[in-house]
Amino acid sequence: MRFRLLSENIAKLVEWVGVAGVVCMLLIIVTDVIGAKIFLKPLRGATELMGFAQIVAISCTIAVSLFLKRHIAIEFFIGRLSGRVQNWINGIISSIGLFLFVILSWQSYTYGLSLKKAGEMSSTAYIPFYPFAFVIAFCAVVASLYFLNEILHSFIGRGTNNESS
Repeated sequence: MRFRLLSENIAKLVEWVGVAGVVCMLLIIVTDVIGAKIFLKPLRGATELMGFAQIVAISCTIAVSLFLKRHIAIEFFIGRLSGRVQNWINGIISSIGLFLFVILSWQSYTYGLSLKKAGEMSSTAYIPFYPFAFVIAFCAVVASLYFLNEILHSFIGRGTNNESS
């Protein structure tokens, strides 16, 4: 229970970074539109900035959506099974999710290192790519904590059913 609370609090903190990404997207759009329509000077690199802000907004909110059960869960068949079988199935599904997010984190980190080594930058705004790969890697680790928690609960026997609210 303490591990879940700690993991969920980390996810909620990271969510605020995602909220900042959404606010940045709003500011980029407003600045670009006002600059283009009133001053006839659009924001340089607005498309790239929007892409970077989207990376931050989406990757930083995945973990909290998992903890708050805002993801898609299909329980048509599994809901009819016994609690013990449901726990095993949830444990297996969570193990697959953990595996996928660990691989995502590892590969994003490796990709970020290669981007840093190559010195890759956006063509218009001259922003380096590698920090955003590291953001994805870190957020995948936070999402992995959710799946690790679900595995522990499923196989200990106090598993929570995957419910959509």
